[in-house]
Amino acid sequence: MRKTTFLTASALLIAGLIPSLALAQWPERPVNIVVPSGAGGGTDQTGRMLAERLQEYFGQPFNVINQGQGGGVIGLSSIKNADPDGYTLGVLYNFAHYAAMGQADFDAADFTAIAQFNFDPAGFQVRDDSPWENIEQALDDIQQSPEDYVIACGGGCGGSWPMAVATMMDQYGVDVSKVRFVSGQGAAAALQDLAAGGVDIVPSSLPEASPLIQAGRIKSLVVMGDERLEAFPDVPTLAEATDIGLQLGAWRGLVAPQGLPDEIVERLESAMHEIVNDDQWRQQMTDRGFGIQWRDALTFSDFMNEQQVSVRELIETIGLVKSN
Repeated sequence: MRKTTFLTASALLIAGLIPSLALAQWPERPVNIVVPSGAGGGTDQTGRMLAERLQEYFGQPFNVINQGQGGGVIGLSSIKNADPDGYTLGVLYNFAHYAAMGQADFDAADFTAIAQFNFDPAGFQVRDDSPWENIEQALDDIQQSPEDYVIACGGGCGGSWPMAVATMMDQYGVDVSKVRFVSGQGAAAALQDLAAGGVDIVPSSLPEASPLIQAGRIKSLVVMGDERLEAFPDVPTLAEATDIGLQLGAWRGLVAPQGLPDEIVERLESAMHEIVNDDQWRQQMTDRGFGIQWRDALTFSDFMNEQQVSVRELIETIGLVKSN
């Protein structure tokens, strides 16, 4: 009887240790990083640079899985619904518009924030022959007759770029509910349409607009970051050109499904901090035109929640909310 009791107690003790041992040994096998976009875009490029460094750091393969179908819905669903065991991670970007526009049901609480590593400020692009020479001229005219102007969203109108320009206009006093936002097939197509005279404004990153800027077909009136971009020294920041001190644009961060154990979060956060502060990685990001923004797990989680509230409020103001 004593032997049985001893064995039972030992078995319980060992069983209790197994989860801790498993966490201590993570990762024991390859890890997948789901990228909710197609190959070649900014999310894919930054995700692959990150995967390469995480593989070096942990000594296990970190495989990028592209799932851009449905405008990213498939990929984000894969992250949300995966087991929170550390073997499925994902690159998250502006997600708050999906639920507000009736496209999918994603909330900040569906993901475990690990770290933000990227921020790309939005630019405000117009045709080169536009009479607007600065952003205040443009905003003044749009404020007076908002229904006269068409803004190409690039992709969906709840994405990072249109939300950035809508936030700027709203802060300036423009009635954004009267401005016409039109969806399209991505920033490249929207910029070509701008150059051809099909739309009045295209918000996008300046690197995306660079070929047409260099060709003299479009111009950028402002960049919505905290400083001018090295490659575009003549484009002023939003704070320089107006009294709006916001930084607006696209962001990316590493996340996992909700419920990832704290021990794994801490290990990944530590790895991300080392990677984001590595000079070679920073140069690689800069050379490819990507901005760098660090937020640790806690501040990134707070940021995700703040974005969820502000983006959904703005979508309702613009009138993009799904009607019941």
